[in-house]
Amino acid sequence: MRSWTLLILVALLLTGCSQPDSPQQEADAPAATAAVETDPAKGIDWFAGTVDEAFAYAAETGKPVYLYWGAEWCPPCHAIAATVFSKPEFIERSKLFVPVYLDGDLPNAQAAGERFGVLGYPTMIVFDAEGNELTRIRGGIDIEAYAGILDLTLNASSPASAVVTRVMGGDGDLAAGECQLLAYHSWGQDTGILSDYEAAAAYRSMFDACPEDMRVERSMLYLAWLGTAIRDLEEGTLLPEQQREEGRAWMAAILEGPALTRANILDVLLSGPDFVRALTDADTEDRDHLVAGFHVAFDRIAADESIYKRERIYTLAGRIGFERLEEADAPLSAGLVERIREMTAWADASTPSVYERQPIINALANVLDEAGMDEVAKPLLLAELERSKQPYYFMVKIADIEQRAGNPDKAIEWLEKAYASTRGPATRFQWGYYYLQGLLEMAPEDTGRITETTVQLVRELQDSGGIYHRPKAQLQRLEASLEEWGVDHGAALEELRASVHAVCQQVPTEDDACESFLEKA
Repeated sequence: MRSWTLLILVALLLTGCSQPDSPQQEADAPAATAAVETDPAKGIDWFAGTVDEAFAYAAETGKPVYLYWGAEWCPPCHAIAATVFSKPEFIERSKLFVPVYLDGDLPNAQAAGERFGVLGYPTMIVFDAEGNELTRIRGGIDIEAYAGILDLTLNASSPASAVVTRVMGGDGDLAAGECQLLAYHSWGQDTGILSDYEAAAAYRSMFDACPEDMRVERSMLYLAWLGTAIRDLEEGTLLPEQQREEGRAWMAAILEGPALTRANILDVLLSGPDFVRALTDADTEDRDHLVAGFHVAFDRIAADESIYKRERIYTLAGRIGFERLEEADAPLSAGLVERIREMTAWADASTPSVYERQPIINALANVLDEAGMDEVAKPLLLAELERSKQPYYFMVKIADIEQRAGNPDKAIEWLEKAYASTRGPATRFQWGYYYLQGLLEMAPEDTGRITETTVQLVRELQDSGGIYHRPKAQLQRLEASLEEWGVDHGAALEELRASVHAVCQQVPTEDDACESFLEKA
């Protein structure tokens, strides 16, 4: 486990591990009650009833449903609220939908998450008035593109899934609106549409089917194909030279064109080194030229005040990646270290909103973690505990720093404090999971505390209505860790197994996740 910071990021990315075989598998599960978003999103008239009541209301009124799945601690959720929900363009369009906010800690929220095949926070899904899913909208896009996708869904003749089926069947070219719908679809939050296809081939088919003049949308689908094709390569193999040449041409166009850069901004900021390694050879003019193009794009993004501050911060992550392009542990240049210090001071001082600080301080902490600058990160995070409404989120990052510094007792204290200060069943289980993983890693002999905490977590989940979705996925990963711990602590594991099963029998549920936890093979 490299760091607790990465553990949080991985947990956010892996929430799809608990999704059912079919999104309809939990169709009869009780729907969660919608909640009202606060701060930047207060201008939206979120539906006040349950999700199922929202679908019933949509059927009566003929309005589509806009479903937003989020959590109060989630930095990307705060970013969506700041960049999208607070904008007049979105607020006006939201009146044409039945907007529903589904908080992950509401009663039965995780069961509803399984029902819709939700992968992580935030997820935005649009359904038509009959309840058919039209698309999932990715985060990290500007308000004009976001508004354009909402406009498309208001008049959509086919859902994204149907368009993909037609493309993969070789049935003609895409219309402009269809191309746009697929380009902005949140593929990372949807495992359903492409489940019957090889992903790289699907992205390539979409790219080929889009009109030639839709350069922005085609660039997005192209990078989806390129990134997937690179990940699919067997170790030691390269893309064919023709594809490498094509890739260099597309990357140059994306880096040189501001509109293309903005449309693909997260790929540009965070995946540049992977693209460069795949498309060029070391010590060549092609590599030097492509790396230089990325740095020019970073300069442009960092200086553009119309771009969200989080993305401007992540230009530093891109620069770190390129300084370590050839050597993963290479020390950073003095110039980049100073640039990171300056960006940290600027972003901290220029973000007075407590709500918006959540994604901004999180981005700074992630960059400082990658840079190995704990001496800057620790005072930043300690100060944030006094301001944040969700300080437990940053306590885990402080625990990471203490662990790296060789202070396991302090690290565990921070993890315990973070867990103790959470509320809501899904959130408490997630932070309890971090605490337990810390105990297993740094205090494996403290069998009493490990047993007590595990039993408490399971009991709280059972009392909240059962084990679904995110907690279920985290419980599965915790089970693997406990089984590994039990190799050297067999008697303690047996005691823990008995205590957990006693809890499961006290609060029976339709789901068997509790009964099967730590079950003997």
